[in-house]
Amino acid sequence: MHTAHAEPSLLDRASPAIRLLALVGMPLAGAAAILGGLQIPRLFYGEANPFIAAAEIASLAALPVLWLSLRAALRVRSAPSGFYRDVLDFLALAQWHPAVKFALAVVLVFPPALYLHGQFWLLPIIWIRGRAALASGDVRNALDGLVASFQRPLIGGVPLLFTLHMLSRWQPKRRLLPWLLLPIVFIGTAMVDIFIVVSRMH
Repeated sequence: MHTAHAEPSLLDRASPAIRLLALVGMPLAGAAAILGGLQIPRLFYGEANPFIAAAEIASLAALPVLWLSLRAALRVRSAPSGFYRDVLDFLALAQWHPAVKFALAVVLVFPPALYLHGQFWLLPIIWIRGRAALASGDVRNALDGLVASFQRPLIGGVPLLFTLHMLSRWQPKRRLLPWLLLPIVFIGTAMVDIFIVVSRMH
């Protein structure tokens, strides 16, 4: 007797290509979105480079599509394991160690919050004056600085978060190790941030 096998679904057949596309496309789109981030506020006051702004918008639109597609591709029966799966899980934000999630939250939230604390006047003036506030050079510079406060930590933080994620996968029994390494992640991110700021001053 022959054993019946379920026919692979369309997603099963397409998942290897989706995973490869996400592996290549998400880092490229993410890099373009981070490096071109200053174009977003400049769109509002007419100083954006049209080509870089178009690439920025396309990258931001591509990221959620690739992310959702990758999440679906990792749920099929033929999903890979081992090193390849660990890398894809990082891109998919899937099965992250709690310490990696915490580190990402700090990298995303703390620098902009610290920046806004020093620019406490920015949000009230935009709330009161609306788009008319964008005529002020100080407001434009502050908005550029706000975007940069997201941009610079991600440039240094993402590689360190990836390293922390991979270490948590390679040492699954040492659950405290990623927590113990968090200071290195934060110090490394801050050092890259400072280096970028200093290099732009010369």
